Amino acid sequence: MLKKLLIILCALFIYIPCVQGAYNVELEDDAYVSDSVYFAPVSTWENVEAQTINLDKGKILFYIGRENKPEKIQAEVMPVNATDKTLTYKTENSSVATVDENGVVTAGKNIGETYIDIQSGKAMAKMKVCVVKGVESVALSQDSMTLYADKPVTAQLSAVIAPEDATIKDVKWHSENESIAAVDNDGLVSPCGVGKTEIYAVTEDGGMTAKCTVTVTTWDKRREEIPVVYTNYDMTVDEMVTAQMSAEPTIFTTEALTADEQSVEQYVDPANLVSGDEKYQFINLASQNNVDAETLDTYLKGKGILSGYGSVFKDAAEENGISEVYLVIHACLETGNGTSRLANGTEYNGETVYNVFGIGAVDAAPVAGGTEYAYIEDWTSVEKAIRGGAQWISENYINNPKYAQNTLYKMRWNPDKPAVHQYATDVGWASKQARNMSAMFEAFPNAKYQFEIPVYVGQEKLKIK
Repeated sequence: MLKKLLIILCALFIYIPCVQGAYNVELEDDAYVSDSVYFAPVSTWENVEAQTINLDKGKILFYIGRENKPEKIQAEVMPVNATDKTLTYKTENSSVATVDENGVVTAGKNIGETYIDIQSGKAMAKMKVCVVKGVESVALSQDSMTLYADKPVTAQLSAVIAPEDATIKDVKWHSENESIAAVDNDGLVSPCGVGKTEIYAVTEDGGMTAKCTVTVTTWDKRREEIPVVYTNYDMTVDEMVTAQMSAEPTIFTTEALTADEQSVEQYVDPANLVSGDEKYQFINLASQNNVDAETLDTYLKGKGILSGYGSVFKDAAEENGISEVYLVIHACLETGNGTSRLANGTEYNGETVYNVFGIGAVDAAPVAGGTEYAYIEDWTSVEKAIRGGAQWISENYINNPKYAQNTLYKMRWNPDKPAVHQYATDVGWASKQARNMSAMFEAFPNAKYQFEIPVYVGQEKLKIK
């Protein structure tokens, strides 16, 4: 009987190639799967050594501060006919995770990553263990936005994860209807066609969702929807020009020259200013524009000393109740896009000071006057100059209770009290700023604003074109 049994076993070993082969299983999450033989051929009664250890998944995830059930490692020693399949387990960092003799893993007290070393004979494998601070909620930087199919400017969304110290903050973006608006892997939204759709962000940890409603329309329709306020003044345009001549207005090219009445009228009469770039000098500067700091930084990139100060401009505008877009434009104009001497620091009484709005920079001695004023106000950094200058502009012009000069037009011409308390002498000052504001507002179509247009005696209410 024993002889027959030996003959059968030998026959099996002769034909063992029929069952020999790679053990290949499709598993997710970086599972450790060996390509070693499934069944090792043997022709003697010698021991069959373990070659590899296969794991059913690549990592175990625990959450700090939550109830975590211990998890057993599912490991398989290969080949299947290994003589000794005994497994041993050891953690590399017990403060992150511990493991018992049966391969049961328990979360430790610390956030972090570690590995469980698994061994059977000479075969080894590692199971990654992560203890993380879990995501509790997600919100987007905007709940809604409007884009324009005929002005294909992109808009940036960002996901705000709570708590701030959550370990895994990655999100996946997708659009409900990509024929209307598409979103890339970084949350950059692009208009594709007219309509309305939702953009979603889904957290990798926990699968929590936030959305932004995106409306795509046309620029002409937006222009029709921008509110316009009209203010009546008890003088004619000619009377306004006559009053302005007493303030010695100038035309500035490479130097300040005396302006004539024709030049003053060109920049005073609203009929010349309600179309194209000029109309932006009628924007109400006493209201926020819904433009975020990242967008401001995009505009400020490459603008000398001002580059990277988007969040400071944004904060200064909010603190002083003025337009963040205007504040950036004003600083760029006054500093030659961040390159002027005053903006880059000048010395007074042994101290370096900064002036980014040209405050105190009188025509006769702009650098000396601007430097002295910055020293008096202690503007010893660019940030101080931005915040201090914003406060000065708000208190003295835009939100001044006496003058309320809340548009570029009013700051330049002060139609309530012509030739009194005017920001500049250059007749083209408001127009120059308006051109820059036009470029910025049209580049960032989510910006909100309204127009305030003067009406002089004998004039009809003018429409924005």
